[in-house]
Amino acid sequence: MIYLPIAVAVLANVLYHVASKSIAAKQNAFMGLVVNYATALIASAILFLLTPHEKISIEAARSNWACVLMGLSITGVEAAFVMIYRAGGELSTAALIVNILIALAMLVVGGIFYHEQISAQKIIGATLCMAGVIMLSLRR
Repeated sequence: MIYLPIAVAVLANVLYHVASKSIAAKQNAFMGLVVNYATALIASAILFLLTPHEKISIEAARSNWACVLMGLSITGVEAAFVMIYRAGGELSTAALIVNILIALAMLVVGGIFYHEQISAQKIIGATLCMAGVIMLSLRR
């Protein structure tokens, strides 16, 4: 069951980065985000209606600070990628570098705040990731 959501996440991320890089350079980046979120709102509302749920008021009442933080975080991610691509970031490496750095940060966050075990294997993997970021960041 995990393979389908992984495939959807990969496809959605590829489309996300292609779209981020393709937003018109003359358009205000934040107007682009307004259109993005209007589209996401409509798509999410349709998917909400098509999936099993309780009354809208009950489902809305279940929302907490994490939903707001996620919305703010998504805005930051999207604005940052538009800026990265407008600054000349390459589609082939920008997302890879950012995601490796995220993985490294999550290793620390998981260890400190969620008491996840940081094994020798994870440290070796993190070291290889850091070497990868350095290699990808070197100018040819």
